[in-house]
Amino acid sequence: MKKNFLSNLTFKSNIKKIKENSDYEFDDLNLIEAIVFASREPIHTDYLITKISQNSKSYLNDLLEQMRIRYQNNGVNFIYNDNYCVFKTAPSLKDALIDEFEETKELSRAAKETLAIIAYHQPTTRAEIEEIRGVSSSKGSLDILLECNWVEISGKKDIPGRPLLYRTTKKFLLDFNLADINELPNLSELKREGLLASYQE
Repeated sequence: MKKNFLSNLTFKSNIKKIKENSDYEFDDLNLIEAIVFASREPIHTDYLITKISQNSKSYLNDLLEQMRIRYQNNGVNFIYNDNYCVFKTAPSLKDALIDEFEETKELSRAAKETLAIIAYHQPTTRAEIEEIRGVSSSKGSLDILLECNWVEISGKKDIPGRPLLYRTTKKFLLDFNLADINELPNLSELKREGLLASYQE
């Protein structure tokens, strides 16, 4: 069944909140595992540092490496870099799962607004997206949209710095049941859904 564009832009929190005051002491490694597992999107390492017992980047990196080793031979792998960490299906199993089920993801509000801006203003740059949203855009939002193959890089803008230009893909049209980009709902409908409320046409 095809997705409806507006129905996929309703906001839902994607991280289970950790209680600030708890009667229990959590093992840092298990806590990281639970936080990343509960999230539908990659978790920023800066967030994890605020949750573990030591406010130390090197200590966090040690924990992340332990987690990577723990899952390296499993059906899902723990992947991390300097900024983000996430659970992903082991590469050796991806081909076996392609025909088994359709993966669904709940986008963050930032990713939904970023997708809407690109759809209406394509091709557009990250700076232009931030100007319309009124806040800095997380690189993770664009990464998620690129990973979903709803957005692609279409070139570079001919201005100083040559920033990348982003546009929607054919898969975006297919997944959201749109014959072409002109079938997008108007901006007033998006505002009624609580998105881009500060945007002035």
